[in-house]
Amino acid sequence: MPERSEKLDTTIDLLIALQDLLQLKRDLTDNNYGELGFQTGDPIAIDKEIESLKSEIDPAIMRRYETIRRKYDRPLVPVRRGVCYGCFVKFPTARLAEMDDRDVPILCESCGRMLYQIP
Repeated sequence: MPERSEKLDTTIDLLIALQDLLQLKRDLTDNNYGELGFQTGDPIAIDKEIESLKSEIDPAIMRRYETIRRKYDRPLVPVRRGVCYGCFVKFPTARLAEMDDRDVPILCESCGRMLYQIP
């Protein structure tokens, strides 16, 4: 099995961090954690970190991510044992081999989300 490119690893790591921060921001906005006594942190710092991450990601990948995000809360999902964890459809085996040969995440043929492979 060929090694995944370092550029793809970095991109995936940045997208995962971005997705986590966007979810945190949604959670803080949609829930009244502060009223329940939880410390919610600084929303301005979260926004700054989101913008910082966005600036580190290739603009073409970021545009694709934002487009998919309009449809799904989680535009980036793992593939495990050949199954997309966004739509839970079996991913074609031939396409799995392509995942590590590229410098950008590939898209699920069923749901259109960006994919990364996990063991």
